[in-house]
Amino acid sequence: MQKIIRLSPEVIGQIAAGEVVERPSAAIKELIENALDAGATAVTVDIREGGLRSFSVTDNGSGIPASELKMAFERHATSKIRSTDDLWQVATLGFRGEALASIAAVAHVKLTTRTADAETGMQAVNDGGVITSIAEAASPLGTSVQVKDLFYNAPVRRKFLKKPAYETAGVTELMARLILSRPDISFRYLADGKTVYFSPGDGQLKNALLSIYGLDVLRMLTPVKGVSGGVIVEGYVGVGDVSRSNRSQEYFFINRRVMKSALLANAVETACHQRVMIGRFPMCALHLTMPYELTDVNVHPNKWEIRFQNEQGVRDAVETAVRTALEATQQEDLLKPRLFEDPLKTPSRQPAPKVTVQAAAPDFRPPQMTPVMPRQAETPQGVSMLRPAETPSGTPPTPRPSETPPALASDDGKKPAPAEDAPLRPLAPVTGALSAAAPTPVMAREPVPAAQEPAPAAPEQQQLPQTAQDAAARLIGVAFGTYILFEYGDQLVFCDQHAAHERVLYERLLRETAQAPVSQTLLVPLTVPVNRTEYAAYLDSQSLLQGLGYDVEAMGEDTLVVRGLPVVLGQTEAASCLRDSLDELAQYGRLDDYDKKLRIATTACKHAVKGGERVPEEELTWLVTEILNSRIPPTCPHGRPLMITVTHTDLDKRFRRIQQ
Repeated sequence: MQKIIRLSPEVIGQIAAGEVVERPSAAIKELIENALDAGATAVTVDIREGGLRSFSVTDNGSGIPASELKMAFERHATSKIRSTDDLWQVATLGFRGEALASIAAVAHVKLTTRTADAETGMQAVNDGGVITSIAEAASPLGTSVQVKDLFYNAPVRRKFLKKPAYETAGVTELMARLILSRPDISFRYLADGKTVYFSPGDGQLKNALLSIYGLDVLRMLTPVKGVSGGVIVEGYVGVGDVSRSNRSQEYFFINRRVMKSALLANAVETACHQRVMIGRFPMCALHLTMPYELTDVNVHPNKWEIRFQNEQGVRDAVETAVRTALEATQQEDLLKPRLFEDPLKTPSRQPAPKVTVQAAAPDFRPPQMTPVMPRQAETPQGVSMLRPAETPSGTPPTPRPSETPPALASDDGKKPAPAEDAPLRPLAPVTGALSAAAPTPVMAREPVPAAQEPAPAAPEQQQLPQTAQDAAARLIGVAFGTYILFEYGDQLVFCDQHAAHERVLYERLLRETAQAPVSQTLLVPLTVPVNRTEYAAYLDSQSLLQGLGYDVEAMGEDTLVVRGLPVVLGQTEAASCLRDSLDELAQYGRLDDYDKKLRIATTACKHAVKGGERVPEEELTWLVTEILNSRIPPTCPHGRPLMITVTHTDLDKRFRRIQQ
């Protein structure tokens, strides 16, 4: 065994540098945080070859006094804190006093600075942790730090750096986070002489987002604002077409500090469940504001990780704010009317108009099509989606007046019965709804002969009220036996009949099962082995499990016997669902309804009308009316979109009727 010795300052400096300065982006982050703490309102970052050759950070902050310039390069020297009590309410981005010393220990650094009361600037040169010169130099107000040959004296560390393109991507991602964290700061970011980002610094988060993502993405983002448990949550979230294949675009900021948090990422993904497809992730930029003493930023030297005193409360605040924002705008998102608004202006939220669906014109013949996916249960006349059960005489029961959709009529003048409070009868065959199938799946409009009398006017009850409060949609037909076509305002809408019907069934089943938990008794009790943690969670939450529909009793400390379980779960996955519930109880002390919703989604998918099945026109009219007038998410329970739209302007551009 070797003797215990004191390490030299050079070794200590390089060890500390390895914690703080892992790559060029980490060094740039530290320098920018120093600039922001100095009160800068404009910051310029310029990198060459990913920062491997050189990088510089220039700001217009307060500068460093000449008398403190040498001390700025000392380890654990800072102007941010004075005592241990300050660590519990750190309001500055930097506070450890390690950044500049760690960078200088492994690079060639030139620092030029001037304060407001100084006539000239000062310049300090530091090579590998040793100050070689301090002299007067011309300098504007603020500080500029130039760094060259990072890790030149630590070849092992430099060998682990990536190629310039990879390091450039790391700096670019960092700059996006910093721009979004401080919309009040004007950032200019240049890579190899080209401007990548330039933010206006006007304090508006939407303008910061615009400078990074552009106008098309900004239009599809949903503003978030909420307060819960003393936590203020503000920002934007994006789902649907702006979802990503990973979590790289999930940005979180606490008291204007950049951070990474698996806790908050899980909260956002839970709130966005069913609005993004499986395997996709939402994008977001969320600012959290809360008392400094309720957070701990002194977790790691790189300051990316932050701990919360009340983690569950913070998670709930984020999840609630995001879910509320998405639910408030889901009707607007369904048909994207915000495309016609200026996203740079404050959005105005008005009550959604009641939509009526106009049946086909008198000269319109329902689309004739051949089923793409015929099923044995289907009759040549088509399938019904979800309607009230018919009486023994074969006529549908008369709905209550409150159940009848307003101004909704089919070609024969009869109003289709609504789905509210009706028993579930998916895919029930109907008769006389469609004409005989054509040999090919085509859609055709039968022309009116010249000698024929004009078509009679529609009955009085079919006239749609056109007021400022009402909106009208006109059903056109079905394409490829799968996609419902209708006009809505200035848009041509394509609706996936399976996805839309699945969403309607899901929402209905969710309402029915939310009224009271229904439990089914198993014919043969199920034995589920558990560990000590799961058993302890069972003991603490027996009443909660019973209220959800579980009938469970213990048989020793390592086995549970399930005699009954919620109807919606089914026996197939009863053991795994119970274990998952116990794990969640052990970790969070509560249960959400994720498993329940997952089973309901599976049930709705199995019973929804499939693509290729022929559906009567009155059923299509009912479905379109249901999804337009019900405040439902714009996706199916598995995250697939219900509709896509093409505007009138888009068609005019494609046909060259207007210039691009």
